[in-house]
Amino acid sequence: MQLNHAVVLTLIAASLAACGGGGSSSPSDTAVAVNPPVTPVTPVTPPVVPVTPTATGENTGAVSARFVNGDNSRFIFTAIGLQSSGKASLLVQDTSGAVSNIGSIVLTGNPSVTREISGDAAFAQGRWFKGSFSSISGATTLTGNNASAHYVAYNVLAALPATGTFTCDAGTFTAPSYTGGTNVSSSGYFGTASGTASMSFDASGAKIALAIDASAGGSTGKVSASTTIASPASSSITGGYLSSGTGAQLMLGDGGAGRYLLIAAYKAQLANGANYQGVATFRCS
Repeated sequence: MQLNHAVVLTLIAASLAACGGGGSSSPSDTAVAVNPPVTPVTPVTPPVVPVTPTATGENTGAVSARFVNGDNSRFIFTAIGLQSSGKASLLVQDTSGAVSNIGSIVLTGNPSVTREISGDAAFAQGRWFKGSFSSISGATTLTGNNASAHYVAYNVLAALPATGTFTCDAGTFTAPSYTGGTNVSSSGYFGTASGTASMSFDASGAKIALAIDASAGGSTGKVSASTTIASPASSSITGGYLSSGTGAQLMLGDGGAGRYLLIAAYKAQLANGANYQGVATFRCS
């Protein structure tokens, strides 16, 4: 019985080996595709190129300080067919020093451009060059041609001194703009100006002497004035300022620290018959 069992067990073991059962078989010869290890890829960020903002404004000039708009602030404003003055109770001035709202006159538009910006705590001056401004006369569009509008905002003196003579500086001017008369080419729509002024006080008020030379398109003209301003808030109009001739409107302002301002809005007819206008501010001490 034991021998027979051994034979049976041997036969079973041999049968299992032939069928591949039991222990481990030899490795298969079939090729198996193995994916290679994936190496992480670090994203490449393109270099950042700094972008310089495109300038959208065309303002020129600067102020040394923002205008201090006081209770006695006033303005003078001149454009083609419009001369205006009054209290500057409402005044808007941006960080560049450009004024966009002066009294009831408002400059709007995109772009709105102001040229020859100048001033300090005592005054604000400039020339509206592009945009559209509204006033009691309606709306006027400025397209960068000769249809400019010139302004000065200032503070009125509390009182005139009884006596004294003061020396004025060379003045700060806007570029005089063409208003009519003899036709000029586009290169002559704007000109240059320079001037001198003197100021003295006595019992009659402020005695003013003014001379402004304007030139454009190869031609020149002069505005001269000798007048008396009787009180702090009054003005003096000379020559043909209110018409198409040569003349000026003159006002006094408080320059601060014992100094005085002479503000002039003027019109000049040049030798060639072309008419120009602008504004100027003189500091006198």
